[in-house]
Amino acid sequence: MENRISHEGIVTKIDGENIEIKILSKSSCVSCNIKGACNMSEMQEKIISIPAPKDKNLSIGQEVKISMGLGQANRAVIFAYVIPVIILISMIFILNALKIDEGINALISIGTLIPYYLILYLFKDKIKRKFEYEIQ
Repeated sequence: MENRISHEGIVTKIDGENIEIKILSKSSCVSCNIKGACNMSEMQEKIISIPAPKDKNLSIGQEVKISMGLGQANRAVIFAYVIPVIILISMIFILNALKIDEGINALISIGTLIPYYLILYLFKDKIKRKFEYEIQ
């Protein structure tokens, strides 16, 4: 069986074909003994909308465990972090080789991320189908 990443959550909304699940995302700082000293602790509430499973009878307020394959999680990291960093660093080196001023270089390099995120936004429905959560 494939390794999975899982989170516990609470069903907050059932809307026909979709279910919204609220998960509490915790950074590793939450479990740190000195988190109060460095002010780096982070906990975020996230709402995930997933297709309702036909074989499960869920109700609002029910605690569930959702999981995603490790390969899908790695793909998400690549889309969210790796590709933008590669674009950014590539543009910095290209513009630096063209002897563009550093300030303008930085602005143009950051600006090149706008089309990337716009493309992700335009294809969000197609991309969303590649990331499937499973309710356990």
